[in-house]
Amino acid sequence: MNKGPKIKELARELGVTSRMLIERCRDEGLDVQNSVTRLTPAQAQQARGWFRPVRLKAEHKRG
Repeated sequence: MNKGPKIKELARELGVTSRMLIERCRDEGLDVQNSVTRLTPAQAQQARGWFRPVRLKAEHKRG
C-alpha cells in the first residue's frame, strides 16, 4: 500500500503548481497520471530535491 503524498499535496508543500510537478515527474520518467496520483515516499523525497533549492533561494531574497 502506497502511503506517499498525492501530487497536489506535495506541490502545495513545495510552493509549485501541480502541473509543474507533474511535468517534472514525467520528464524524470515517473508514471504520473494527474494531481491525485500518489508518489512513493522515495519519489516524493526526490521531487523535494528538485524544487527545494529554488524555493530556498526565493526565501533568501525576501529576507
